[in-house]
Amino acid sequence: MNKVFRNLLLVQLSVILAGFVGLGWALRLSAQQWGPFLLGALVIVLLSGLVLRGMLLRPISRIGKAAEKFAQGDFRGRLPHIRRDELGDLADSLNYLSDELQKKIAEVTKDRTEVKAILSSMEEGVIVIGRDERIILLNDPVYRMLDLRSRDTIGKSYWEILRNEEINSSLKEALLEKKTVRKEIHLLTPADSQFLMQISPVVLEKGDLTGVVAVFHDVTEFNKLAQMRSDFVANVSHELKTPLTTIKGFVETLKEGALNDPQKAERFLDFIKTHTERLELLVNDLLSLASIESKEVEMRWGGVRIPEVVQTAMAICKESIRQKKLTVEISFPEDLPPVRADAGKLEQVFLNLLDNAVKFTPAGGRITVSAVQEGGYVRTDFRDTGVGIAADHLPRIFERFYRVDKARNREQGGTGLGLSIVKHIVEAHEGKVSVQSEPEKGSQFSVYLPLAA
Repeated sequence: MNKVFRNLLLVQLSVILAGFVGLGWALRLSAQQWGPFLLGALVIVLLSGLVLRGMLLRPISRIGKAAEKFAQGDFRGRLPHIRRDELGDLADSLNYLSDELQKKIAEVTKDRTEVKAILSSMEEGVIVIGRDERIILLNDPVYRMLDLRSRDTIGKSYWEILRNEEINSSLKEALLEKKTVRKEIHLLTPADSQFLMQISPVVLEKGDLTGVVAVFHDVTEFNKLAQMRSDFVANVSHELKTPLTTIKGFVETLKEGALNDPQKAERFLDFIKTHTERLELLVNDLLSLASIESKEVEMRWGGVRIPEVVQTAMAICKESIRQKKLTVEISFPEDLPPVRADAGKLEQVFLNLLDNAVKFTPAGGRITVSAVQEGGYVRTDFRDTGVGIAADHLPRIFERFYRVDKARNREQGGTGLGLSIVKHIVEAHEGKVSVQSEPEKGSQFSVYLPLAA
């Protein structure tokens, strides 16, 4: 017999016994004594009810209110130890349940925070969609990748938020057929981008589908690099094949009898020499570019004065400038500070830029070289009045073998690697190079180099 029932029974027995005693006395009482007797019996019953309420109803009410707060997530209040019976055990059980729930909620909150932090730090976009086609989770990179305007996405149907038909059809396929879908998608907004999308179903052990997880990998740069690598191989093959084919043709011509004709032989040998020198220049540029990119070149750092390096480059280009009757203007402030650079590598940069300006500036044109300090850098500008470059070519002008006008560039004797070498050397100096140009209005190449300490 439990304690609550025993206590209740004791109270009830007390009331009944009191009733029988009162009845026995009532049988002996006169009519005048009935009023006081009934009043006393009523008082006894009321007192018994108050005792019963205090013993049972009040603790039960407190436990009920506490349970209601716990259900609402309010675990701040704890039930005191009421008594040593079943009600007291129930209060202790609720307190234990409250403590365990708080621990579980803290663990779940921690796990959700960690998952959110992991997803936010990922470069890949992740979308989790339930089997009801509503979005459960969506990390920050997705907004940027898919150019989503609204942040109110959780709980919405995926087809309300994602306006790309290719993505939506793939999600629907994964949800209906419970299979993994892989696809490369091409988006034109907000920029021309390519993404590798993988949608994987989330299936329980019983085979029930709970939803799908879509992961978006941005492969735009990878595809660009792959294309550049393919173009590089094709360009190198072409650049090597052209002079080699020419040399082979002249050698065969000489062997077939032209060698016996001194005038023809000398002319053919001059052609062979020219193309051999072109091959040598191409190989040297390739080796130079490879060594700079691999950072195998030992840089001899020091404080270098821009005017001195420019004068050295000018001396090398002096003859070609004279032949085209170009006007060269040089302007440097007297207090121009030195830059941190390798003098030999910087001379190679300036020589390439000056050589380009000479090649693509018509006879009688003008070249201006100037420098100015900008913050912690010295900016050196090479301006010309040459043919200029169209806007659509400017983003690729520093790529290997990229030529605005391939025929004219080959006529000028270039390898197509000069500006790429310039870019890599400047970046090795922790600087940058930029270009501004308009067709028929000339070009300006600007080199930014950090000041010497």
